[in-house]
Amino acid sequence: MTPLAVPMETAVFEAELERTVKADKKPELTLVETGVEPKTNASLHAGVFRVFALINAAILAVFWLTFRNDREALFMVAISAVYLGVYLGTPYMLSRVGGRIDPVQKKPFAQFLAQPFETWTGVISGREALLQITLVPAAILIAVTGMGVIIGVSR
Repeated sequence: MTPLAVPMETAVFEAELERTVKADKKPELTLVETGVEPKTNASLHAGVFRVFALINAAILAVFWLTFRNDREALFMVAISAVYLGVYLGTPYMLSRVGGRIDPVQKKPFAQFLAQPFETWTGVISGREALLQITLVPAAILIAVTGMGVIIGVSR
């Protein structure tokens, strides 16, 4: 009679596991002072806000082109434009109060994109911060453009 389960020799597997565990251990790093580290930015550059505003303005332009023959729909687009102006204008006006100019605003936009940017969850690059802020509005712009084309073709 054959047993249902044959005991296996596990010493080979255990040795391989030990070897991988030891290989995964990283050597301790020694800190070497390399000079001046780039200071992380804690505020956004105005270029990020400009890109965000342009994407949202493009969404409204697509709506205007799509519904240019419908006066009621254009009225709703105009109301949305006023809300967008308030939504973007309020932080702009508040940034001008006090007369203090943020040092980040003095940097070129390309330099901001290359430098580290501090968030609540860690440090990312300025380029990644721009991507995180504009990704959803850009996806909405693509979707709205597609819908506008479909509506325009179906008329």
